[in-house]
Amino acid sequence: MKYVFVGNRKFVLEEMIRQNLSIQHIFVVANTHLQRDIKELANTSFSLVSSKKELLAGLEEVEYDCLISNGCPFILPVDKMKSAKYINIHPSYLPDLRGVDPVVGAMLFQRDFGATCHYMDSGIDTGDIIQRVKIPFTKDLDIALAYQLSFIAEKEAFNLALEANFEVFQAQKNAGNEIYYKRSPKDQSITFEESNQEILNKIRAFSNLSQGAYFKAGGKDLKCHGAIILTNDYVKNAMSSLGNLEVFLVYEDVIIFKKDDEVIKLYNVKGDLSELAVHSKMGS
Repeated sequence: MKYVFVGNRKFVLEEMIRQNLSIQHIFVVANTHLQRDIKELANTSFSLVSSKKELLAGLEEVEYDCLISNGCPFILPVDKMKSAKYINIHPSYLPDLRGVDPVVGAMLFQRDFGATCHYMDSGIDTGDIIQRVKIPFTKDLDIALAYQLSFIAEKEAFNLALEANFEVFQAQKNAGNEIYYKRSPKDQSITFEESNQEILNKIRAFSNLSQGAYFKAGGKDLKCHGAIILTNDYVKNAMSSLGNLEVFLVYEDVIIFKKDDEVIKLYNVKGDLSELAVHSKMGS
């Protein structure tokens, strides 16, 4: 079988190369991690593509029996394209968490995730399922680790699908509680009007170094990459007289404050904390 690969990350492509599949061409989405990594992966010819138009034009020039998509941002008109298998590997346990940011959505809404190998159709991540791998959500995961686990699961789902000769396992059936998730700026912003759990979920979802959850304190715009609820009795007793959102301690890159009778520790806080005083209020 002759393959083409389209995507923005290397992990499934690594498996295709490792298994010595007949890759005719690689289409690399421009300005992505794969553009950086591609020259280290294979001698197979590749092209950078910045638009659906460029990709479709490139595909017209290549002979292939199967297209593998992993991180392709374009919805392809597969019903109008040449006869072939069109397969996507998506980092969620479909049909839940369709859309462009499923791993962030899993952290934000505390949902199981993973990877699914499925046929492409005219919808967004709606095609028949070939194989899928589930990663259960647990509160000890952060977004950076969740991404790494999803990359492993994508390889696993692809290999299972390849072993099954890409035969359909089941059609996608909605149970009624699935979500589509695409990140928005408000998801990354903390106003302190949310519940404590929602605050922790936001920080977990954007805790990787390139992101961060944004908030205001001490008249400064800050961002945070980690948070926990403290349950130490000494700390709780020492803070018993504090008002809601009142700061208890500021040190290094840490802020400890009270909210809704719980003690929240923000850590890996980036920004100027010099004007954030004890007894000041978070959010102001």
